[in-house]
Amino acid sequence: MFNKKSSMIVGALVLILFASLLYSPKTALACSCVERGTIQDTMNKSDAVFEGTAVSVKPSAAAWLRSNGTSVKTSFQVSEVWKGHVAPKIEVLTAGSEDSCGYTFKEGERYLVYARATGAALEVNLCSGTLLRSDADSHIAQLGSGSLPPQPLSAEEQEGESFPRSLVIFILIVVLGSSFLILFMMKSKQLKSRT
Repeated sequence: MFNKKSSMIVGALVLILFASLLYSPKTALACSCVERGTIQDTMNKSDAVFEGTAVSVKPSAAAWLRSNGTSVKTSFQVSEVWKGHVAPKIEVLTAGSEDSCGYTFKEGERYLVYARATGAALEVNLCSGTLLRSDADSHIAQLGSGSLPPQPLSAEEQEGESFPRSLVIFILIVVLGSSFLILFMMKSKQLKSRT
């Protein structure tokens, strides 16, 4: 029924099948980072570098619509800034899984964040250099002192800032009103003197 050639092919197939059952490959990850450069290289490649505490981590529907997978939006309370225009409260986006190079943030944890600007959003991934603050001592030492993020004005400061503007507007109204009143009175006198 089987000739020598077909027996060899069947035997080879059985051997390949048996070998594949013995060999269990490790899980392959879709995310692979090129070897990281120096801390300075990481800083140079980033559009924003800051330290902050993750205050909320939630799925981002807007980002999901423009990508192939889910995205996660993490809100930070920023405590120090080394690069970029970073507000005291800022949001960053990342892919929804580590397989897609997403960085897993946890609420309440502090991070040293290296982010890239993509349009109006800042994005982070496993390869961007972001670290837990507790693992970032060498980075912080090399980065040196950062700056505080700009603080929003208090209600008193906002009121104090609007006072000069209000004063200028009031003065303009008084001057213009007085000018019209004087012109009106002069016209009235001219009309009375003619009659």
